[in-house]
Amino acid sequence: MGTTADIAKFVQQTTFDEFDAKLVQHVKNVLLSGVGMTLAGVNSETSKAVLSYVRECGAQPEVGVIGANFRTSVEYAALANGTTSHTTELEDDTRAENMYSVGVFPAMLALGERLQISGKELIEAFVIAWDVASKLALASQDMMGRGLAPWSAGATIGVAAGAARLLKLNDHQIAMAVSIATSHAAGLFKQVGSGAHLYESGMAGRNGLASAILAKHGLTGQPTVLECPMGYLQAVSGITDPVLKLGAPFRAQAIEIKKYPCCLSQMHPIDAFVKLIDEHQIFAHEVKAVRLEAPPSFKLAAALYHHPKNADEAKFSLAHSIACSFLDKKPWLDRYTTEGANSLDVASFRDKIEIVYRSDLAGAALPITVTMADGSQLHASTRKITEHIDVSDDEIRDKYRRCVAGMFSRGREEQIEDSLLSLERLPDISKLMAELTYIDELTYVD
Repeated sequence: MGTTADIAKFVQQTTFDEFDAKLVQHVKNVLLSGVGMTLAGVNSETSKAVLSYVRECGAQPEVGVIGANFRTSVEYAALANGTTSHTTELEDDTRAENMYSVGVFPAMLALGERLQISGKELIEAFVIAWDVASKLALASQDMMGRGLAPWSAGATIGVAAGAARLLKLNDHQIAMAVSIATSHAAGLFKQVGSGAHLYESGMAGRNGLASAILAKHGLTGQPTVLECPMGYLQAVSGITDPVLKLGAPFRAQAIEIKKYPCCLSQMHPIDAFVKLIDEHQIFAHEVKAVRLEAPPSFKLAAALYHHPKNADEAKFSLAHSIACSFLDKKPWLDRYTTEGANSLDVASFRDKIEIVYRSDLAGAALPITVTMADGSQLHASTRKITEHIDVSDDEIRDKYRRCVAGMFSRGREEQIEDSLLSLERLPDISKLMAELTYIDELTYVD
């Protein structure tokens, strides 16, 4: 047995009955969060470009493009929905391996709609896809040091595995799907802060689906190219034949739900500022200076920009997020637009912020100092940056509702929420996907 054979066995043998109630509930929460962010992202600048491209391709109308009022092929739907969901930067992640939900769930929803699968089958495919993607990414962390993106590359192979399950491929076909996916698996770290970074998640979903569908039709690849010498894993991270330990504990249980529409590493700092502002009832005009001490790694993504120029850069500007915390008490999507990035009140407050980098703070709690106009100082610290984000079920529902506010009637909004939170009892996800596709009440047919 090798890595690919282990994946094939895992894909064929894993069943919903192996998942405990906690895992099932968490996956449903991740999907609720995911649907919300996809709907919220449809009108972003990057989404408009990708949706225009997908429409122009004129593919067969098989499945819905979420929130976009049209249908396309299953591969293009995965591309579109994977991109639109990511444009909000609200995607949910597993921290250690940098795996993201937007590379996985849109593809599972698209193929699931075409195949008219049940909610149980959707949960099953998502857990399988995530486990393969995440555990491959954990095994190949050296990718980032080479400038590669384990999130989109790993998601491509994970989606191929999840799709293979939905397509009921045999052992040989699953191995071929994985092999083909390694030729598709791609992404660059340095695309962070650009539209291409957001597109890569859609690309991962589309390419993963294509790999499995091509394998079903008989396309072949080298059966051990994932793990063999001079194969994929050695090329991207210098390893061969890793043991992935697929299955319980399933990595989907470790997915962290984001609260704010920006880089994952910003979550704890924002929480700390929001708490400090609330406890001391601080108003932005009363603040003279803000100082945050952080590890140098923050310069790679979380604090990539101090004065962002557009929506994509704003999501990777910790200074921008801190400024919005003081101005709005809690940052949200309206501030992470090109207009929001360039608004005078935010730009002026960003000038008050200093981020000081210290190498001894890697993985540590980060010190905060707020100097008030009268010269007094307030001190606080974040949680340890590596600690898991704690989000309640109610907060996840609130995230979904804030994302979709004004898009639907209240009744339809609740109907979608209820369907997702009782997903394991849904015999066919097709009606749910139709509800998500057609935002215009006049277009939607019950």
